[in-house]
Amino acid sequence: MIAIVEDVPRYAILAPQHADIPHCGLSVSRDKSEHATLLGEMQCLRGRIAVDEGAIERSALDARGRYVMPLDDKSWHILRLRRNGRVAGCARILVHPRNVRFPGLRIASSSIARHSTWGPHVKDAVESELDLARLHEMTPIEPGGWVVDEDLRGTREALSIAISAFAWCRILGNCLGFLTATVRNGSAGMLRRLGARGLPMGGAVIPACFEPAWGCNMELLRFDTSSLNPRFDNALCAAQLGLLRSLVVSDEAPPLLGSMRRHVDAQVINSTEMALTRMVA
Repeated sequence: MIAIVEDVPRYAILAPQHADIPHCGLSVSRDKSEHATLLGEMQCLRGRIAVDEGAIERSALDARGRYVMPLDDKSWHILRLRRNGRVAGCARILVHPRNVRFPGLRIASSSIARHSTWGPHVKDAVESELDLARLHEMTPIEPGGWVVDEDLRGTREALSIAISAFAWCRILGNCLGFLTATVRNGSAGMLRRLGARGLPMGGAVIPACFEPAWGCNMELLRFDTSSLNPRFDNALCAAQLGLLRSLVVSDEAPPLLGSMRRHVDAQVINSTEMALTRMVA
């Protein structure tokens, strides 16, 4: 189990299967058991909170109390750790190939995407965004799964986890993100403040829609890493630096990288530190 203290980053990153891990010359644990332990603990936290909030039935959990979502093994997971290494919060990022089409996205199965009236508008809006993403060589991603333990609610933790997820998206490269966010707990409003916005539909946007799977209204949002709210530049830059110094846990050996890639990693950290220094000055 990972041990952490106050003066080091409080995050760990779980890598998906067959991932090209960015900056993995920094700190990578190639430990299948550690990966499984942290992933399982995150799934237990996610399941417990989802049951407590009435989002899912207890029957949706497996025998170990985990809420296992499709493609968990294909996603990045940003874990907020306590000082004893226990998982206290998480966010998930699913990365798609650049040639993905609307049916290949998770949001294609959302209620709003299957709505008799709004569904065709959702498909058209997303396909238009994907066309622009390919034109500008952007990688489509689907963040989500923001969860924070009960004792950390009402603090900055929820926003901090969201910022860290967006910061990791920046590390992954130039990305276009689609996500659904709950209206009930303020997640949609928080993500809008960070720079997400609704999908355009003529002169309006796709409205929020009730999602039976979660028992609440959800908004379908999009964002890209080049147009996040500049108000949060300091926080995003600090989170990016922290993540670059955090441990990446992989359940398989990452790609072999030579000294040139490690040199590039050092340049990325140095440039991030310099940007953060300029912002704070």
